[in-house]
Amino acid sequence: MSQNNILFIGLGNLGSALSIKIAEANNQLIIYDLNLQVRDEIEKKHPNLHAVDIPEGFTEADVVMTCLPNSKDVQSVVDLAIRNSKNLEKIRYWIDTTSGNPKLSRQIAAQLQEYQVDYLDCAVSGGPKGAKSGSLTAMIGGNEEAFHAVKKLIQSFAKNLVYLGLVGSGHAVKAVNNTLLAANILCVAEAMITLKSFDVPLEKALSAINTSSGRSWVSQQRFPDHVLSRTFDYGFSFGLHCKDVSTFEEMINDHGLEPSILRNILKALQDAKMQLAPDADHLEVIKIIEEKSGITIQ
Repeated sequence: MSQNNILFIGLGNLGSALSIKIAEANNQLIIYDLNLQVRDEIEKKHPNLHAVDIPEGFTEADVVMTCLPNSKDVQSVVDLAIRNSKNLEKIRYWIDTTSGNPKLSRQIAAQLQEYQVDYLDCAVSGGPKGAKSGSLTAMIGGNEEAFHAVKKLIQSFAKNLVYLGLVGSGHAVKAVNNTLLAANILCVAEAMITLKSFDVPLEKALSAINTSSGRSWVSQQRFPDHVLSRTFDYGFSFGLHCKDVSTFEEMINDHGLEPSILRNILKALQDAKMQLAPDADHLEVIKIIEEKSGITIQ
């Protein structure tokens, strides 16, 4: 399959990094974002990036990639595309790197299949930094033949590709992953506050923990680099994190499950919404825990 005609829609922190990385792999991308100033600025980052208006971009693409805030936004783009059946005549694959809702993803996939377009949910983990280095993990659901057809394209920005089966599976796993991320952030924060109350130096404590069985990605990377430094600048918004956790909550409610421990995590994030703006970094939830305890993690 030719990978030279890719329409990339959504140029936020992650989308812009993805589009540039894909362009660096000798792919030609036509790019679009509602913020035309951002679109035009990203176009200058690589000669293989070409700004386009919608819907003209659909007729030039073999592959569409979306990286949007949520699945409802993806649905809006799909609705725009199918207003004119000619928009989808060339398109064969739709790769959705949005951290989406698995139920809506399956609806979108069924809708696109009517036009012979294979939809793959391709949630990624690793953030903009991982996109820039090509080290992302990609969690992929959808038709297996379609996955193999676009595998090389996905490998241009992801190091670890996990094909999970049915469409929606990638978004389901991403929702669970980001809920576990929230649990780790809150648990490590409370643990660090406890150690600080015992006058234990936190850098040394993390050095011990991070070579022991209690370590996690949060303790190894996010706390040393973004919390102890007091920068809280990982680049993933609190609002988007809450959206992913809400997707997990919808999943457990739909299936009548009652995970008591994770319910406490959900409640903690719901409470934090009263104090944090959606565009705050997701790590700033730690400041709320610090305020309640009267202890600062540093």
